[in-house]
Amino acid sequence: MKRTLAVGLTALCATAALTACSGRDTATASGDCDPGITDTEIRFGTSLMQSVAGAQATAATALFDEINAAGGVAMGDGKSRTIVYTAMDDGYDPARTVGNVRALVEQDQVFAIQNLIGTASTLAVVDYLTQKNVPLVFPMTGTDELLTTHDKRPVVAGAVNPQTGWEVSERAEQIRRDHPQAKIAVLYPNDSLGVGSLDALKSALEGSGTRIVAEQSYEQTTPSVDSQIVNLASSGADVFVNFATASFVTQSLKKANELSWQPDTYIYSGATDTNFVLAPAGPGAAEGIHSFYWIYDVSSTEHDAHPGVRNWRAFAERNAGKVKTTDTIAATGYNTAQLLVTALEQMKGCTRADLLDAVGNMRGVTTDLSIEGVTFDTTPDYPYVITSMAPMTFRDGSWHYDAVITRGTEG
Repeated sequence: MKRTLAVGLTALCATAALTACSGRDTATASGDCDPGITDTEIRFGTSLMQSVAGAQATAATALFDEINAAGGVAMGDGKSRTIVYTAMDDGYDPARTVGNVRALVEQDQVFAIQNLIGTASTLAVVDYLTQKNVPLVFPMTGTDELLTTHDKRPVVAGAVNPQTGWEVSERAEQIRRDHPQAKIAVLYPNDSLGVGSLDALKSALEGSGTRIVAEQSYEQTTPSVDSQIVNLASSGADVFVNFATASFVTQSLKKANELSWQPDTYIYSGATDTNFVLAPAGPGAAEGIHSFYWIYDVSSTEHDAHPGVRNWRAFAERNAGKVKTTDTIAATGYNTAQLLVTALEQMKGCTRADLLDAVGNMRGVTTDLSIEGVTFDTTPDYPYVITSMAPMTFRDGSWHYDAVITRGTEG
């Protein structure tokens, strides 16, 4: 699937529609601008698994449509521009991601790739984008590889998952504090994210009284992780560190519940969706599990008094035919779209380097859904936008947040 929409951005006003723009702008940009931007238009593209993450692109588009009605984003160079946003379906197949991204760059001539979904997809295209000097902004991954290769891949900025090494170190600190003699079982995908997470956990636990007593991996193409959970449950572990993603978290929690295996469980922050991941595991299967996050869980009414959550509810209701007010995946797309708006407002010129400069120098940014105490901050040498997050525990059907933690500059 390929979907192109001409939409615009301003300072998140979301007011009643004024005169909407129509058609595609063919004006010539002034000055030495890069491809994909004119004096009145800027083009972005993304590739994602439509059946799972399509709600992100839908919510972002709905937000851009509303903002467009007010006249376009007032960018840092003094010009107001509309945005052309093209979303392509890759089925979470990195080979399809490569084809999609090539088409976006070479045919659609996008200015940048925005909010690409997934670690495997990101790593499949980052070298190509580096060669083409096309920014990859706000990708949904936290892989450490973005940091270790940043000097060779400087086109990546503002990844919207926590850096894996930092998240795992915070999880290890929780375990050492709450379970100083823990026997730990680990489930992980056999990919860059999973292997990197396991290695980081071992490093973070070194020298403590805890020990890993069982490890089980799985391939992303495997139909089930039931046998892995049976093996982990038989290990006698009293702590379960679950680095699985998406449906594999659902399967693992469901199977552990069926086996009456009740270790203290910690799951990856990228797999905390209440509607699509936790609820399908069955009643009680997710009770008491722990993770981290940075925006409120909109599937719960627990935080409806928060002004930003009220803004989200009103936005979703205005777009009820497209966006569900309790859809946490849509809320993620809405949040990332607001981050893009902030970067465009700060962008001082019309080159791709200007965009990377804006995304790489965000300070104290908040969004409608950011948890109280969380800010989004970036530096040019740290390609992740999540530098603060809230530890959380799942109780009575919703996530409950503890005091926000912030990454130290040495982390």
